Amino acid sequence: MSADIISRLRDRSRRSFYGWRIVAAGFIINAFGVGTFFYGFSTFFNPMIAEFGWSRTLMSGVFSLSRLEGGIEGPIAGWLTDRFGARKMLICGVIIAGFGFMLLRTVNSIVSLYLIFGLVMSIGFNLGFMHATSAAVAKWFVKKRGRALSFLIVGNGVGGAILVPVIAWLITQYDWRVATIILGIATLAIPLPLSFIVRSTPEEMGLQPDGEVIKHKDTTTELDYSLASSADDALLDEVNLTVREALKTRAFWVYAISMILRACILSSIVIHQIPHLTDIGIPYQTASNVLGLMVLMSIPGRFLFGWLGDRFSKRFLLFLSCILQGIGIFIFINASTLPLLYLFVVVYGLGYGGAIPLTVALRADLFGRTNYATIAGITMSLAMIGTVTAPLFAGYLYDTTQSYSLAFYIFIAMIVLSGFFFLMIPPTSQPTRQT
Repeated sequence: MSADIISRLRDRSRRSFYGWRIVAAGFIINAFGVGTFFYGFSTFFNPMIAEFGWSRTLMSGVFSLSRLEGGIEGPIAGWLTDRFGARKMLICGVIIAGFGFMLLRTVNSIVSLYLIFGLVMSIGFNLGFMHATSAAVAKWFVKKRGRALSFLIVGNGVGGAILVPVIAWLITQYDWRVATIILGIATLAIPLPLSFIVRSTPEEMGLQPDGEVIKHKDTTTELDYSLASSADDALLDEVNLTVREALKTRAFWVYAISMILRACILSSIVIHQIPHLTDIGIPYQTASNVLGLMVLMSIPGRFLFGWLGDRFSKRFLLFLSCILQGIGIFIFINASTLPLLYLFVVVYGLGYGGAIPLTVALRADLFGRTNYATIAGITMSLAMIGTVTAPLFAGYLYDTTQSYSLAFYIFIAMIVLSGFFFLMIPPTSQPTRQT
């Protein structure tokens, strides 16, 4: 009888594990943050150029400045997240981002745009959306980390797929300034309340990662409450490096190089995709829809590769995703009809989406949960080299050649090279420490 009760408690524990509530909340929070800030900025590109007459290099510089600020702030935001917890950082970041959107309507010069979007909104995004949700989920899961992170990061894709066309519609029907007010109110109304659901670690609620309960000895009886014997092994075998230990490993620097190369194409494709499509005669709303569809198509990739990442080599899967992205960019360069653009959407979207949960899960596998956010912030600072320079580079090449072709071909070489570096990342091990 007692064994039956314990079995029921185990099943209930699996079903109601609080970590999945954090994943669900983070899903919606990420959808708003990434959908409006990262993907959504591209929808403001053409309307602002039309109103103010700025060059594409100047407009690309706004996004690059936000990435530069994020890279500088990254280690600090990561340390703050590890030190004070994900929930506090989420609340602060969401409030700053929401009011930043409202301030965006006051832009009347390139300097004010750089200050509001490149600094104020970037601080909010990096504090609240960039580190906190993924850090919390990575600390709540070990065995199921790939699946949990893939569910979380699908929110990025859902947000981009839904919000990019919606923002473009708001701009077309009303005005880009009206759209910023609506986005600011929506950010405060939805992600902010959800931030209070998040807890930084399972241990602060008396739980274990993945909802497993390790062996527990009572003073009078000895019961094995383990939901799976492999859970104990997973916790015992988990690598947890200090920041200094991680920086001394070859794995960190090979991983960082891979991420720098990958960062070059991610920001550039998102920022310049709509301008390139309008250049070849695709209507603005249709071009925005193509970007939304590409992000939408990344969702199956995030699920599929996240699920595969718990079963097969994350390094090889990352290599495969990079190859798919390279093929997709080649199709994009040569696409002149909607059927070819839809082929780009499928191929690039799958590879682009697949890499996102894998890079996050691989970082946690290599360096552990304890200093996850701090190490993620340092990685972001290094990836800043690509996210800052590549969009500017693409904008400069367009301004000088009136074409994106050369820039995109260079990006193909970069993403393929990134895939090979992912393959070369060596494993890490827990160092022996003196006590």
